Amino acid sequence: MRLGTLIDPHAFLSAAFKAGVAAADPRAATRQAVLKRLPFDLPVWVIAVGKGAHAMASGAVDALHQHHVPIAGGLVVANAADASATHGLQSVDGDHPTPGPGSFAAADQLAELTARTTADADAIVLVSGGATSLIAAPLAPIGEDELTHTFEALLASGADIGLMNAVRKRLLRFGAGRLALALGTRRIDCLIASDVVGNDLPSIASGPCVPDRGSAGETQRLLREVGAWDALPLAVRHHLEAMTNGRVPDVPAADHPRFTSAHVEIILDRTNAERGVADFARTAGASVEVLPAPLTGDASKAARQFVAWLLDRQPRGMHCVITSGETTVTLGADAGRGGRCQEFALTSAIELERSPGITVLAAGTDGRDGPTDAAGAIVDSDTTRRIHAFGVDPQNALRTHGSYNALDAAGALLKTGPTGTNVNDLVIALVSVRHP
Repeated sequence: MRLGTLIDPHAFLSAAFKAGVAAADPRAATRQAVLKRLPFDLPVWVIAVGKGAHAMASGAVDALHQHHVPIAGGLVVANAADASATHGLQSVDGDHPTPGPGSFAAADQLAELTARTTADADAIVLVSGGATSLIAAPLAPIGEDELTHTFEALLASGADIGLMNAVRKRLLRFGAGRLALALGTRRIDCLIASDVVGNDLPSIASGPCVPDRGSAGETQRLLREVGAWDALPLAVRHHLEAMTNGRVPDVPAADHPRFTSAHVEIILDRTNAERGVADFARTAGASVEVLPAPLTGDASKAARQFVAWLLDRQPRGMHCVITSGETTVTLGADAGRGGRCQEFALTSAIELERSPGITVLAAGTDGRDGPTDAAGAIVDSDTTRRIHAFGVDPQNALRTHGSYNALDAAGALLKTGPTGTNVNDLVIALVSVRHP
């Protein structure tokens, strides 16, 4: 695609997003990472959990088969089946973004597998975004309903992923390194496709193979600071208080000997997707700018700042601006339907009403934004006019967090289906000529 023949900037941005997702291919990244760890002189268990689990497992099995390494067995837990998977391992679907019966059943199957592992084998643990919910199962005395309520309350609170996982890992069977402790293998290689800005290992998927650096007391303090403490179930609050007071153990200690035999590495993150978009845009003839700071904070506020920055650009020709990260949305009691990328996009559309020549895409690399079937949306200066034409008030939709219906009315939603990867959200802007 060359810009000289491009009619619709929406088509450019859609293709650029697709290129970014392709560049964050978990299968290829995992295959290369496993090849670097050869040789394995013992059979290998393969465990993959997350939205990229099928692709990562397929990449690992590709590499192991290529070098005739025996596979002792394994389990793949994802949020959906993948017809392109070639790993041949047992697989099960968990629930996301909040745990449910599928997650609880998956956790039970994972526990059964770990019980069969012994020191005459090694383990490769493959982790990608969404893993926390997909294998979520509560530690006693927390009940399954209380765990699900906790996930829902945290998602609605606007807390960042670090705080959410600090809470969740204190309630989960496999959080805070407990998966590593459950494995009886000689060695563990944990390879991660990160969906956490900054790649903080204990925060990614609630740290199944790494210890937590915080404390229950610090977690409780932060929950109170963001106003999320009272939203948690009473049993969860009592459990965190008991941890804080030493009446029940906190997370496994960082000096536990199991962690010395667990090698953990990030093999994929949001920068891979950024590079894929940038390469596509340059090939298409656009100038490119990748913003150094990650996208964080409240989705609407971040969108207003981003558009204000775009309006100051004075490019010659076509200019592609790329950023990535993960914003937050704080929901009220009667929130509508949408997700953080859709809220970012709707805010951008409102800010762009009188500014033709700029088109913005905001979408999740996993193909799903919030509890919707859309990855995100593509908007421009005409989007709000189209929303109004359907009798919808964009400002009211934004206030009530009902971005999905507003953007759907404008035909602005981007629906890709599950992508098989998850490395945060991409925001891509195409800015046309603004001056002679």
